[in-house]
Amino acid sequence: MQNVRIVLAIGLFLPGAVWTQNVHIERQPCRMPDCFDFSRCSSSKKLYIHPMEKRFEDSPQSQIYTKILKHYQESDHYTNDPNEACIFLLGIDTTDRDIRSQNYVKNVPDYIDSLDPAVWNNGRNHLIFNFYHGTFPDYDDHNLNFDTGEAMIARASSSDKNFLKGFDISLPLFHENHPFQIESQLDEGHAKNKGSRKYLVSFKGKRYVYGIGSGTRNLVHHLHNGEDIVMVTTCKHNSDWQAYQDDRCQGDNNEYDRWEYDDLLANSTFCLVPRGRRLGSFRFLETLRSGCIPVVISDSWVLPFSETTDWNSAVIVVAERDALSIPELLMSTSRRRVKELRESAREVYDRHLRSIQVISDHVLKIISKRIDDHFKQQHR
Repeated sequence: MQNVRIVLAIGLFLPGAVWTQNVHIERQPCRMPDCFDFSRCSSSKKLYIHPMEKRFEDSPQSQIYTKILKHYQESDHYTNDPNEACIFLLGIDTTDRDIRSQNYVKNVPDYIDSLDPAVWNNGRNHLIFNFYHGTFPDYDDHNLNFDTGEAMIARASSSDKNFLKGFDISLPLFHENHPFQIESQLDEGHAKNKGSRKYLVSFKGKRYVYGIGSGTRNLVHHLHNGEDIVMVTTCKHNSDWQAYQDDRCQGDNNEYDRWEYDDLLANSTFCLVPRGRRLGSFRFLETLRSGCIPVVISDSWVLPFSETTDWNSAVIVVAERDALSIPELLMSTSRRRVKELRESAREVYDRHLRSIQVISDHVLKIISKRIDDHFKQQHR
């Protein structure tokens, strides 16, 4: 029996926000042998998407989830017959579960209750996509506000404290304008990989004056020299930022405006990827796409597709407490090591991350490999 605890979440932080119930549900510690019916996949690995009844059609759906579903529906994996399906997806959007967000879909529990119980089967063989979880002030809360049952969760910003290794899938966080299809030409940033770059390391982004995720971003200004190390932040990212500004904000904002984000990405050897309010960041993919080597500063973050990717060969991971030692670490990195990191990072991006289609396909490849490995074990 799952432990269900109901609390009221205050919804007064955004204009137009409403009071809502935040239902906290403890997930059971699922593993593939315990929570996945391999017999459904013995003859095929088809994917079925639950339809949307008319009463749910007005529920908001993000461009990203629309594109993911569209790709699957147009692929060879898709079937419209649940009886021949191995994997199941929800037709309703679960990608944004921040109850303050205008993209939050409130009636997901009602949608699940409307499904054929024999097909939903307490979430068994289901795959749930999620990019945003938790809300102010504790963005570390991985609760999705509905009972996911025995479903696998493919999510961004996974924490190793909540991630079910070998069952869940860790996703990258990406913008709606991330390429849908595979790009025909190499990115300009990748083309610059072989040459030297102007800056050793850079970061341009938000600085949180208070709250979760503020620690590291409040430190990086100590590293800024405006020459080979560029670390610029801004407090100006909420409508009420002036009410919370500190003595550094105005000077930080002025220095921030002097630098172009894309130019820094294209001309830096290393790019910082510190945690924000959540563990993951858009800049992780943006950094890889530009050909800059990511320096990840986000304790307990399960990096995207960690099940199939050796990130030690493609990124540098630094503990948040060691952020101020980053320049020394990077300056001691040999040219050979830099070359290896760049080449590996480019290979990972091109193979698994360069488009929404590629990302979506790799999710299925991970599940497919688990299924293949299971049947190989059965025949030994």
